Amino acid sequence: MQKLYLDCDGVILDTINRSYQKLKESGLITEEEVTNFYSNIDWGKLIEESGPINDSIKKIKELENYFDIEILTHVNTEYEANVKIEYFAKELPGINVIPVQKGINKADYVDAKGVILVDDFTKNLDYWYEKGGIPVKFSDSGKECSYTVIADLLELIDIFCKNKVEVNE
Repeated sequence: MQKLYLDCDGVILDTINRSYQKLKESGLITEEEVTNFYSNIDWGKLIEESGPINDSIKKIKELENYFDIEILTHVNTEYEANVKIEYFAKELPGINVIPVQKGINKADYVDAKGVILVDDFTKNLDYWYEKGGIPVKFSDSGKECSYTVIADLLELIDIFCKNKVEVNE
């Protein structure tokens, strides 16, 4: 079964948009203020307020029939990592959550070679590709990208399973 890593923030959960909204409301703008904001935010409340993107939890349950899935997420603090692990243990039991400290490349933390990563952040995908991985951009903006772009997680089935696309192992 093909290995699939899913990013959390901006792919599964709408925490990016919600946190940007909170940042804008707070008036914080310096790099230090923004770093402190993400280090001190109540991640449980943020996840609750944000919710899943496009019914992602239900769709991931369906994807489990096609892929070996793990959630690969950047975190700012151990607290954030623990909240995400607890959330997904409840919502998606059996799917492993791999927290990666912000500043460490995901492809340096796990082996990317021949593995799919769905992420909304292009720089993560660029490095994933450099390390031999299969990058998939998650975006509903319609912007062009040199990688495969999806706006719905179930598109992965058509791309990698139904068309029998060969992927490097």
